Amino acid sequence: MMPALAHALEEPRPLSDEEQRLACFEMFNTFWQEAADRGIPFDTIGTMSISSALFAIVARHGPETTAEFVQDLVNIVRSGEFNMPTKAH
Repeated sequence: MMPALAHALEEPRPLSDEEQRLACFEMFNTFWQEAADRGIPFDTIGTMSISSALFAIVARHGPETTAEFVQDLVNIVRSGEFNMPTKAH
């Protein structure tokens, strides 16, 4: 088990926002790696992850708020925030 996840699961106190994000990030990374190891392509894993997240956000915040969030994401993606850093040769 990854260190932050193990620590988060052992702690009896509520987790801070940062601890929640770190534990969740590690859980997602573990899931992605396990799915990839089973031969599921990353684009399939990504599409399903986005779809699942959108269903949850719509259920919690409604379609209008979710649509605004997605529109903000469009602008963030276009600005390059999600681009992978490239190595200088």
